[in-house]
Amino acid sequence: MTTQLSDECKSRLFRVTLATPVEGIAFVMADSREAASRIGKTVIAVLNSVAIYDVTLKDVHSFSELVSMGACDDEDMRVFEIAHADAKAPAWADAPYFLTNDSSLLGKWAELRADIAASEAHAIIRRAK
Repeated sequence: MTTQLSDECKSRLFRVTLATPVEGIAFVMADSREAASRIGKTVIAVLNSVAIYDVTLKDVHSFSELVSMGACDDEDMRVFEIAHADAKAPAWADAPYFLTNDSSLLGKWAELRADIAASEAHAIIRRAK
């Protein structure tokens, strides 16, 4: 993989895990965990037309925490890892909210999706032979 996350992304990126009113992942640029939580709750409340106190989060992790928890060879790609089905195959975030316009993060996401699509296409071709 060739896209490198920006220095700003590495210092300010948080991944927010949403519980209600929707389940999912959101990426937020913030100066602190509390600010990331506040931004995530506010935007999700507005998008879903609910009160901010109706939005609950499961986790808020910084870039450095995500790198420490991940296993992908590409450390920047670890921000998208959500679980490991086994030691060889991580599970990836699916359709996250990007509450940032950081082009390096969006480029990294596009790179991941392209890699997943290529892997699936190769697997289908192998099965067809």
